[in-house]
Amino acid sequence: MPKVAFTDSYTSIWRGADCLKLIDGLSSNKVVNLEKGRVIQTAIINNRAKIIDFVTVINFGEFLALVGYLPNYQAMIDFVTPKILLGDVSISDVSHLNDVVLTYGEDSELENGHFVSQDGITLAKVSDDLMINICAKGVNIEIDSTENEFHEWRVEKVIPWYDFEIKNNLTPYASGLNQFVHESKGCFAGQEILTRMRSRNRGIKNLIQVENGSDENKKITTVGSKKSLIIR
Repeated sequence: MPKVAFTDSYTSIWRGADCLKLIDGLSSNKVVNLEKGRVIQTAIINNRAKIIDFVTVINFGEFLALVGYLPNYQAMIDFVTPKILLGDVSISDVSHLNDVVLTYGEDSELENGHFVSQDGITLAKVSDDLMINICAKGVNIEIDSTENEFHEWRVEKVIPWYDFEIKNNLTPYASGLNQFVHESKGCFAGQEILTRMRSRNRGIKNLIQVENGSDENKKITTVGSKKSLIIR
């Protein structure tokens, strides 16, 4: 399975009884019932339903591990910290202790939404053929793919990515993250706006693949060798 380094990532550890409840109240997907041994992805959004970060949440039982986009880390912490108040939540950045590697392009026996940890590597399966691997520093994991090859694969699979489709000034519905908006969860930041967008069918966009040279080139978010991605 091809492996590419996710160099622009961060890994943080969340401890405390109120972690899932806090994240659930700030995110588009339903995470409050995430069980030990499971993994889920969600967009952390503000009251205007704009993305703060898109994160992978891994429940180890004793703590949560969150993997997100490094340029968003400080904004994420600045947004979350005032929300903690007297809650039982503590957050620590452990990026310096770990590397993040993406395994893509082939299915594995691991069930979607689950993870395993072995030999200093946590393998979290987020879709049929994409896994996020958190590797302790010093653990050797062979990188055999380039970022260009990974993005070419993304175009083929129509998968959004940080700083291409997923941007801070956009809602999840304008970033190709429609599947990560839970339509029947409880109250959360930005819920009213997202609900209104659905009910009025306004601002709901889709990430699609187009042939290069099409009339929609100005809308391209990721350029591939033969095909590209656009949001419309």
